[in-house]
Amino acid sequence: MADFELQQIDSLLLTLQDVLRDKFALESEIEALPLNLSTQKEELAEANRKYLELNEKYNKAKEEAAKYAVDYDEAFQERTNAEKMMDSITTQREYEALSKQIEEAKVRENGLLRARNNSNSLVEDLRAQLEAQGQVCDSIKADVDAKNAEIDSLIAEKKERIAELDSRCLEIKDMGISDEIYVKFSNIVKNKKGKGIVAIHGQVCQGCHMVLPVQFVNDVRLGNTTEYCPYCSRILYWEPSEDDNKDYSSLSSYASDEDGSDEDALAESVGSSADFDDVL
Repeated sequence: MADFELQQIDSLLLTLQDVLRDKFALESEIEALPLNLSTQKEELAEANRKYLELNEKYNKAKEEAAKYAVDYDEAFQERTNAEKMMDSITTQREYEALSKQIEEAKVRENGLLRARNNSNSLVEDLRAQLEAQGQVCDSIKADVDAKNAEIDSLIAEKKERIAELDSRCLEIKDMGISDEIYVKFSNIVKNKKGKGIVAIHGQVCQGCHMVLPVQFVNDVRLGNTTEYCPYCSRILYWEPSEDDNKDYSSLSSYASDEDGSDEDALAESVGSSADFDDVL
């Protein structure tokens, strides 16, 4: 490959890099958008849980109130029936027995009346709590639905922009970038925080800041083939700098990405040609 042709490809890759960086940034934003709703969704789930818990208590209280109502009616009827029988008794013994029955019926009736009234009060209290909690659930759900609609709109806009960037990427590719390099380069840009092609200054890769072998640097300078950094996998191109005459023979190689994270050179990038293809 002629040096001039490779320079053209490098220039295209630099342009493509900017477009890909914008595209991947938008994809990351789309992925992160639903996370903004996580807190509200948790609040809604908790509100719904409380509503179901109250609803269960409310239904149990209604059942209990209905039972007390039936029991009270039975006790009331038992007492009134006993009192009607007083007119038909003929002996003192019958009078005493019936009086005792009536007193016991009154005690039971009064106890059931209190229980029924208390149970009805509990039902009304739980009904009010349930209604209030339902309003809380509806309010949170309305907020979540509104936020979801907003997120859906933003995602649609970002996807539309991504489609435009995809078209731009293909336009740049068709200017002279092979399918193989395009796929590899796209993966590198995505996995290397938006930088898939970097310069060599002196003998140093400006992506991982590793000192490269002299012969390898000369091969990059000749520009006969596309070369990848053996440590960070980025595509390399030669760029004149003030470090061109610097002596690197006494320096130890140390890999560090521009964001400050260290790279375990060969373990992360290239152990063999097969490993290198896997990284890309």
